Amino acid sequence: MPKIDKITIVDTEKEAKWGRPTGRNYARPTQTDKVHIALNSYEPGVNDELHCHPGSDHTFFVVQGQCTMKGLKEGEEFVLKQHQAVHVPAGFFYQLNNTGNERLILYQVSTEPLKRPKIGKVIYGVHTSLKDHLFHPVQPKTAEAQNS
Repeated sequence: MPKIDKITIVDTEKEAKWGRPTGRNYARPTQTDKVHIALNSYEPGVNDELHCHPGSDHTFFVVQGQCTMKGLKEGEEFVLKQHQAVHVPAGFFYQLNNTGNERLILYQVSTEPLKRPKIGKVIYGVHTSLKDHLFHPVQPKTAEAQNS
């Protein structure tokens, strides 16, 4: 990505690639040496891997849909609805799950680490020893459960 040194307009809609086989999309329209923004999208029932970013804080704002964020410890599960946000400190393991019935779109703001870590994204169960999250992802809620 070229260095941004002036006011820059980016058409994120053109960068987004909907319909990927994974059900996930990531578009990073801007990045500087201090911060980057991105749009993350997940189709219903899709989640990412449990992971952390050792040197980078992340904030996610729900533009559309419903997100269940899951951490490592008991009780670390949070349901976010449209227009809610969550801040994830550097090094905190988390997993994003679309547990709603429509496409989930998250606006992400992330800090860039002052000193680049050896691994920017540590995947739990791949770079660590446990793989339980791969076998027990958060399941999407049924329409009946969401309405109750």
